[in-house]
Amino acid sequence: MTSEVKSVDTVELKRRAFLFLPVVLLAEQIFAADISTPAPIPAGACPLNSGGPSLLGTSWFVMSIYNNPVPKPLRMKMLVEQTAMVGLAGCNNYSANFVQVGNRGFKVQEIIRTENACEVLRPEPGKPTVDVGSWEGKYLRVLRRAGSVQQLGSTLQFYDFNGKPSLVFGKIYGSRTPTPTA
Repeated sequence: MTSEVKSVDTVELKRRAFLFLPVVLLAEQIFAADISTPAPIPAGACPLNSGGPSLLGTSWFVMSIYNNPVPKPLRMKMLVEQTAMVGLAGCNNYSANFVQVGNRGFKVQEIIRTENACEVLRPEPGKPTVDVGSWEGKYLRVLRRAGSVQQLGSTLQFYDFNGKPSLVFGKIYGSRTPTPTA
């Protein structure tokens, strides 16, 4: 009886292994693809494009971070370049270098910023203060986690790696570069 059970178990194991083989072969092909080298970008194209108009050379200001409106006196701006987003993060200039991922995604590889001290703003007497450094930190952390973008008219919506809307920008017209102010 024991040998009968062993032969049934052996047959069952071989059957399962045979059925699992196509899955293993497919996984090998998927994981063997070289994803470390991004696809070359055609001249004049922008890796941040989401299938819409080119974003290359466009300027934007931050309107909200995860649905939290940016306070009016705070200036956070971005210019889209070929391989970086550059601008003013609140009190420091920054450059967020990125690479294209797939057809419509991107990954921020590195963010470099100046190291100016940030101030606390009081928009009006009696109104709450605005901690510029705190907002700047939030913005740069969320920008680092951005993975895709969609332009909707005069707004630009960034999405995090989970597909959740994270940053909303408004278009700056008439200027090709964000103007850093101290």
